[in-house]
Amino acid sequence: MLTMTQSAGARLARKLAKKRAEENVALRFVRDATRGGWLLRLDRIQPTDVKLSHDGRTVVLLDEQVSNSLRNKRLDVKETDEGPRLKFC
Repeated sequence: MLTMTQSAGARLARKLAKKRAEENVALRFVRDATRGGWLLRLDRIQPTDVKLSHDGRTVVLLDEQVSNSLRNKRLDVKETDEGPRLKFC
């Protein structure tokens, strides 16, 4: 299963707060068909989702297929020239 560092969780929690997302909404990883990477989209929590939380707040949602694709990855934050960015390790 995907794991997440504290710094990644905090960054995602800030994104949700900035968007004023309701408690039943989190960020879902979806494939970017045009670039082949991953995108984060706001979505409602579904009963079958794998959920990752930060300080009691669900911040990441994964459906079964995405969860299997990312099962040995860790989500972290990387400092770039443009500022902090999420990355998979």
